[in-house]
Amino acid sequence: MLTITEIARLAGVSKTTVSNVLNGRYNQVGENTRKKILKIIEENGYFPRQAARTLKSNRTKTIGLLFPHIPLRLVSSSFFFPGFLTGVAEACQDFNYQLLVTTSWKDCDTEFHYENLLKNRSVDGLIVSDIFYNDPRFPILQKSKIPFVSIGKPEGNEVGGIYWVDHHQEKISEKAVNYLLNLGHRNIVFVSLSSHRVYTMQRLKGYQRALAKASIPFREELVLCEEMWGEEAERKILSFLKKINDFTAIFAISSNLTLSCIKVLEKMGLKIPQGISLLGNIEIEENRFLGINLSGIKVRPQALGCETAKTLIHLIEGKEVEAGKYLKAKLVKGDSCGALREV
Repeated sequence: MLTITEIARLAGVSKTTVSNVLNGRYNQVGENTRKKILKIIEENGYFPRQAARTLKSNRTKTIGLLFPHIPLRLVSSSFFFPGFLTGVAEACQDFNYQLLVTTSWKDCDTEFHYENLLKNRSVDGLIVSDIFYNDPRFPILQKSKIPFVSIGKPEGNEVGGIYWVDHHQEKISEKAVNYLLNLGHRNIVFVSLSSHRVYTMQRLKGYQRALAKASIPFREELVLCEEMWGEEAERKILSFLKKINDFTAIFAISSNLTLSCIKVLEKMGLKIPQGISLLGNIEIEENRFLGINLSGIKVRPQALGCETAKTLIHLIEGKEVEAGKYLKAKLVKGDSCGALREV
């Protein structure tokens, strides 16, 4: 296995010249010299020191964090992502691992995200985000035998043995709806993304359970669950709310949708909380940019990211870990929810 020094000796050039070729700085090396160096590498093989250690230990000391979203959508419309990524990076630094973050042009591009990455074995393990019921990525990962951890408790068939970290979505959702019920609200709109998303299913279960315990019938016409982002979300929420005459509160289960609801209620001339109570999701420490002191479920993206990465690294290194772990989330009582006024 050649080193840069040995390549330089065989080619009759300096180590700097070899380094320029290895790093793609071809404009600093003559064409004949470049071809000579590449031929030596091809015939004899060359691995950097880290790659040599990888071959010896069968580990890359790299974990993958894959977001199945169009990049622009992910960066521009996510309050959750920065905190979560910070937590993952924190754990990677603590354990001397590198982090590979990747996404794709198409949503949930399973082949691009997983099959090709697994073939190359460029990571030791994966963090799986934005999971769905019977998520098609899990069988692929289980078959590959690569360690992975799910952000969120999996739902569906054959999900036993999958490691996950999450907030207790169902429990905290039930608590949040109980808060609205205790304020006198009975017609509570539920706004989320696709009903096939695991966290939507779990939050909806909590919503339904709170209603059932209060002997209040579940009304499907008060539930909006669709994949929607930005201005599209505002249009769909506005159209949906205009069809309902008697709602007095909204429960939105993400910061993005909470912001969309605020904009829509403003367009409708409904003030918060005098006209409509709004219970949202708080994913960052400072939420006053919303224009209100929001009431909502306060989740912990950074803690979730750190714990998820730590769990994955422990799996990679053969340490014993919990199959599933809940982190604490709390209900914050701000100024966006008020007692129902008698008409």
